[in-house]
Amino acid sequence: MNFNIDTNDLDSLYSEIECRQLILPSNQKTYNLPIHNGSGIIERQLLRVGMEMNWFQAQTNEPISLSCDVRYPHLELFYPLSGDGFWGTNGKEFSLAANTSNFLFVQNTKIYSELTPKEKVVMMELRIDLRHFKQLLTENKHLFEQSFFCQQISEPSHIHRLIEQIKNCPYTGMLKQLYIEGKALELLTLHLNGIELEENKMKAASKLNETDIRALYHAKEILNNCWRTPPSILALAKMIGLNDYKLKYGFKELFGTTVFGYVRDLRMLEARKILEHGKANVSETALMVGYQNLSHFAALFRKTFGYNPSDLIKK
Repeated sequence: MNFNIDTNDLDSLYSEIECRQLILPSNQKTYNLPIHNGSGIIERQLLRVGMEMNWFQAQTNEPISLSCDVRYPHLELFYPLSGDGFWGTNGKEFSLAANTSNFLFVQNTKIYSELTPKEKVVMMELRIDLRHFKQLLTENKHLFEQSFFCQQISEPSHIHRLIEQIKNCPYTGMLKQLYIEGKALELLTLHLNGIELEENKMKAASKLNETDIRALYHAKEILNNCWRTPPSILALAKMIGLNDYKLKYGFKELFGTTVFGYVRDLRMLEARKILEHGKANVSETALMVGYQNLSHFAALFRKTFGYNPSDLIKK
């Protein structure tokens, strides 16, 4: 099934594909998508003029492709929780994978995407018409003066935590509106700040020579393979041929986190996968990812994702 859309504002998407609107409160709308041999729905939350948050769900037995001409300065953050596919523009192609945050700016450009059939797609989308955020345009002119920009972040625990908080919003009515708008602005801030940090990391990396950078990537690869029982800082430094100071300083500058922080994130991501798939209880999961102290594991998990590991068991 193919959709071809030409958009000049946020509303164009829905009128172009002739969605059937189901509900119409003041700031929330739900649409059925005209998908043959399958189903699709968009829950649209209007946060303020020029900003909306959507939850998109679809499942079909045939591929769904979308080609969209975006005429206006459009900023979008989308985060798939499940499903598979790809999207791209201007000869660049990106995977559409679960737990990968996609932050993009597009203007006067065609975006295309395709969803894999038989895979249930669940995705959060934050969509912004930058004509209503002129200061944001001015302060980030180096990003928004081009026709397309994209930042992808894989397995971002801090962003996933915010998505879960939005998905499980405990409020209704006006409080829900305020809560979700606050989280949406926090998501936007995290991504824009992340771009700035990435630029700073690139500048910092330029101070490291090629041998240093190669050694630090080797350190990261070692940690990827032995995060359950990682080496000490001194042992890791010896393994990659750097002193411990350059390892600690260079790792933080190049990857934006400490050696121990990186190991912790790897452990937490693996723990979440184990619990989500019901492979073990909380105590067993803690041991499987390298934690003997259950309360310490639970506290780190809660700090990383914003909820207790036992909450996944209940779900």
